[in-house]
Amino acid sequence: MPAGTGPPVLGASAVHGERYSSPVAGEAAQRGPATVIRAGALVDAGRPEQALAEVRAVEHAGQRVRALALLALDQPDAACEAARRAVALAPGDSTSLRVLSTALLRSGDRIGAVEAARRSVAADPGSWQAHAARVDALWLGEQNRLEAMRASFEAVRLAPTEPFVHRQHGDLLLAVGRQREAQDAYRRGLALAPEDRGARHNLAVARLRHGHESESALAFAGILSTNPTDATALRNLMVGVVNPLGRIRVTLGGGAVFTGLEFLATIDSGDPGMVRWATTFPPVFALAVIAFIALRFTSEARPRLAFLVSVARRAVPGWGLVALVLGVATAISVTGLFLPPVVALVAQGLVFVGVVIASVLMKRILRAFPRTRPAVHEDDDDDG
Repeated sequence: MPAGTGPPVLGASAVHGERYSSPVAGEAAQRGPATVIRAGALVDAGRPEQALAEVRAVEHAGQRVRALALLALDQPDAACEAARRAVALAPGDSTSLRVLSTALLRSGDRIGAVEAARRSVAADPGSWQAHAARVDALWLGEQNRLEAMRASFEAVRLAPTEPFVHRQHGDLLLAVGRQREAQDAYRRGLALAPEDRGARHNLAVARLRHGHESESALAFAGILSTNPTDATALRNLMVGVVNPLGRIRVTLGGGAVFTGLEFLATIDSGDPGMVRWATTFPPVFALAVIAFIALRFTSEARPRLAFLVSVARRAVPGWGLVALVLGVATAISVTGLFLPPVVALVAQGLVFVGVVIASVLMKRILRAFPRTRPAVHEDDDDDG
């Protein structure tokens, strides 16, 4: 895998947990009008303290809803203010602290987000959403990865049937390089929520980083067939289909260069057998490596290889031409094995020309897709 630009920023926001969590908005809707009427009746009955408590509860729930709405509108600073007001109205409410943690994280205050998440867990240790929020707040800091991992395991323990915690657990494991465990976590989440395209995407990323390029490319091609504008899936598809061609290109080029050097080293010996060996062994070795690369790629994608090739040619401009150039160069290399040594050397020269052309074409592809490390899916589940 080519060197990337560093580990990706991982993690679905703790806001995602709201779709599996306590009905914050529903609470406000259910309590609002009825509570106001009840508070008025309490005032009339001479019980103003109880009336204030009722109104405060509505204000508290309303501020939480306001914070969540502002987060949905991508206004994290305003969301922080609303969440702080909710916490001020109910300092021990785990849900409000969790929403505050998410808002602070989105606004760039990671230290504050960690503190709020820890307070949320302390307020309700049995809340899987609180532990999930702590994971989100912690995992961007390398020094906090161990605590994040413990929080993630606790969230999974508390809510083993919630798809979100398995996907989040997989993201964290992927971030620390535990590819196989990440795959297992994603599969558990997908067993609970097969429609979670984000988990499917990140499972494919884990498989891609583990060397299963065509299998993962098929998954990204499937995502693109339903959502052609998914830029992350498109970039990852490029990685999956271009990397094998890159290895074939390097192998062909190395074989051609080595053939030329061996020919020059043996030509003065006057031994036809040595000269023949010099123009035969390097190409044979290179072709064996290429056959292994091609067979591994096609065997993983065999059930839907034509579909993958079709999507790759359409989604990655220039990929089909690179494959064609390298295919022709490989055919020339095979033909050279049956030609006289001098002609075989010329054939390897043509192979090298093909490699140079393929290099130029691949450089254009990489310019269009500058990030060559597979990236995880970070969007909301509604977006995939």
